[in-house]
Amino acid sequence: MAENCRETEDFEFDNRVNNLMWTICGNYGVEMPRNEKINSSQFNTLYFGIIAGARHKYVDWHLINQYIEWRSCSGFSREKLQAILLPAIDAMAINLLTVERPGIPDIQKKACLEIIDKLKSPVSDCLSDEIEFSMSSVLAGISVSVRPIMRELALELISIAKTNELQNLIEEIDEVYIRFFRINDYVQFDMQSILENHPRPLVKTKNLSESVLNSELLNKKSSKVAELEKTMSGERQTEYRSEDNEFVEALNRQAELNCGESYLKGVVVRRIESRLCKGVHRDCQLHFTEGVIRSKNNNQMQLKRAQKRLEQNRSAYEKKQQIYEATINRLKKSLIQTLRAEQSTYAASSDSGTINAQKLWRLGRVPATRLFKKMESNDNGKYVVDLMIDSSHSQFFKQATVAIQAYIIVRAIVGAGIPCRVNGFYSFFDYTILKRYRDYDDDLKQTENIFEYNCEGCNRDGLALKSVCDTLYTRAEENKILIVLSDGKPNDIHLPTRNSGKEFRGAVSYSGGIGIDDTAKEVRIARQRGIMVLGIFTGDEKDLKAEKLIFGKDFIYTREMNHFGDIIAAYLKRIIAS
Repeated sequence: MAENCRETEDFEFDNRVNNLMWTICGNYGVEMPRNEKINSSQFNTLYFGIIAGARHKYVDWHLINQYIEWRSCSGFSREKLQAILLPAIDAMAINLLTVERPGIPDIQKKACLEIIDKLKSPVSDCLSDEIEFSMSSVLAGISVSVRPIMRELALELISIAKTNELQNLIEEIDEVYIRFFRINDYVQFDMQSILENHPRPLVKTKNLSESVLNSELLNKKSSKVAELEKTMSGERQTEYRSEDNEFVEALNRQAELNCGESYLKGVVVRRIESRLCKGVHRDCQLHFTEGVIRSKNNNQMQLKRAQKRLEQNRSAYEKKQQIYEATINRLKKSLIQTLRAEQSTYAASSDSGTINAQKLWRLGRVPATRLFKKMESNDNGKYVVDLMIDSSHSQFFKQATVAIQAYIIVRAIVGAGIPCRVNGFYSFFDYTILKRYRDYDDDLKQTENIFEYNCEGCNRDGLALKSVCDTLYTRAEENKILIVLSDGKPNDIHLPTRNSGKEFRGAVSYSGGIGIDDTAKEVRIARQRGIMVLGIFTGDEKDLKAEKLIFGKDFIYTREMNHFGDIIAAYLKRIIAS
């Protein structure tokens, strides 16, 4: 963990926390996750032990997950829905526990005071951080500087959490989401439909304590990253967790149902995971897919959503198709000219080679050197390009623009004869999804798959980058180029699953310092191994510091995504000409 973040090492205190949780939930077979026992004080750790016990006792996570999946399939943002639902669930669990243990509110107030004192302000401007900070301030009974709308939302969530029926809470949360995010077109809430259509065992929960940690991690190098460095140097052996086969298969089915069938066999993926899912990514999983449209998929809701997004992106392109086609041809010709210039040959004076007749008169008259000529060129070998596109929800409002600009540059690259692969990346449960839009040797027509670009979930940038580079290393081309389009904010959270009795051993909160350090480390490793890495930053200006930490001097900040294609073309020309 980070140096300032304390993991209880006192065996007796650990027992005390575990016993507290077991006493509350009445189940001694439950193990408290490691991340629940991490905080800045023993008092807060005890408080989160209370929350953990209350969750196990009062919350039907199977029902929660059914609702989240139902609403996700009807168009709601999973990330936003969890941001408002999960803090309310914690509040409800504590309220129900208070009936049996009247002293709980005092402990809660003191813990929230410590949290507010530690953070001073929300960790970031993301919705979940603002909600958690605002709720902590309300529960602590103090006034802090937060957006008025966030305080109103916190008060409303605390109010609806006073119910003792989980179904009532879910219905209230549904109304809050629709009102808060101003949703006009939506399916009416129907509990019976939820229960019938989404009988899934997986579940996501959230841990409030992670917000306390993130504020301390931004300028500190985490020991989790240090563990990864040991792994890369061979000091650690495989850290991938082997789960019960039945449970793993259930997870795989859910990934394929929601993200598309994997184009790699299960045994191949397990081998890749055993090599890559280490350190901060320990116990994470990978899913390599071409999406729900181009692979077998029986999830009609997801299929309809994917086709709708494809039509929207394609329609946006067709509105200005003549302009875009002209841009593609201009960039393609420019790249071809640069390549030809570098591959052209010229005669140079040499001490060996073909005799240069024009210099023979020097023999016996002046010191004669380099009487020969040899054909030379500046050709540095062949090129291959990988394009990675952040497909997390943070890019939601730029989907059509990103898809169009990616299509333009890939058309130009492939048209110039350079192999190019395109992957989108995002998170689904503990899976990092790598959605392949085109492979290196696909024909030009396959480039249109980029219009399937769709944004959802979180992003674990370091693992995605590591996975893409794993195959890029094996390419025969002398010049390997990786271009990463992202907002410079790695952000992924492990949320426990109901059916897994094993503790998650990676970075539970992959954000802040942990996410930035790990992604920056993977960029450095790729460069050391001969890959030229360029970052294209599309986030907010306030996050530029994180982007610089990740990509160093080789990143480009553009306020106008419409210039994305020109920027990459200029970069490639510079690489080829240097």
